[in-house]
Amino acid sequence: MPGTFRCTLVTPESQVLDEEVTHVTVPAWDGQIGFLPGRAPLLAKLGYGMMRMDLAQGGRRFFYIGGGFAQMKDDRLTVLTEEAQPPESIDPAEAEAALKEAQARVAGNEQEAKVRDRDRARARALVAAARHAH
Repeated sequence: MPGTFRCTLVTPESQVLDEEVTHVTVPAWDGQIGFLPGRAPLLAKLGYGMMRMDLAQGGRRFFYIGGGFAQMKDDRLTVLTEEAQPPESIDPAEAEAALKEAQARVAGNEQEAKVRDRDRARARALVAAARHAH
């Protein structure tokens, strides 16, 4: 279909989706990045946040994305991520609790600080995703 491209979303457990889309936005590690048909090849490191897809048949789908990589090549976007879930499946109370725990954590060394900071970023993104759906 002209003006579209294929988008595949994959986690270690399964292929979450394989859809024809007109536009996709993903959370790169340093900000949002968008994809349109005919885009030059690109490999991007992902962060934590919302992935938005404008579907070829109309409508939109959203997923919380937890890190990974996105590759665009030959009008095919492949998103490989550790976790992908629709925002409506995220429990807002659990997300808020995870954020409070991560914010309260004290790091004793550089490695613990990296893990704490990653957990904070993930929890903030989960809270935002839960708010998006509820």
